[in-house]
Amino acid sequence: MDLHVMINLHRGKSHRFLDDADAMVQQQRWDLAANRYYHACFHIVHALFLKDGLTVKTHDGTLTTLGKTYILTGRIEKKHGHFFARMIQLRIKADYNSVAEVSESEVREMASLSHEFVDRIESILDPQTL
Repeated sequence: MDLHVMINLHRGKSHRFLDDADAMVQQQRWDLAANRYYHACFHIVHALFLKDGLTVKTHDGTLTTLGKTYILTGRIEKKHGHFFARMIQLRIKADYNSVAEVSESEVREMASLSHEFVDRIESILDPQTL
């Protein structure tokens, strides 16, 4: 499949997942919102990886590659790296922890940061590929 097509598929999924997460916030479904916000960020990062010829197979690998290739080099701000690491923890809590649920305040904090993160990555991607 064409590289631009793959990049745009990840970008489109990222934006759909942001919309889905916002809808879950309106329904006060905090675990689902946390999951969708994380995956929105995950897919936009993978669009960036594809653009730069990088392949990653795991969620941890995504965090590691984001850190080494973009955060440590200054291409993406450290605050975004910290945010993505926090999103991984929140998604794991939402998806796998039956004892402690994701709180409204956690999701509301991550909502605006997720949009900011996706916008930041979009600013690095070539706008003509969307």
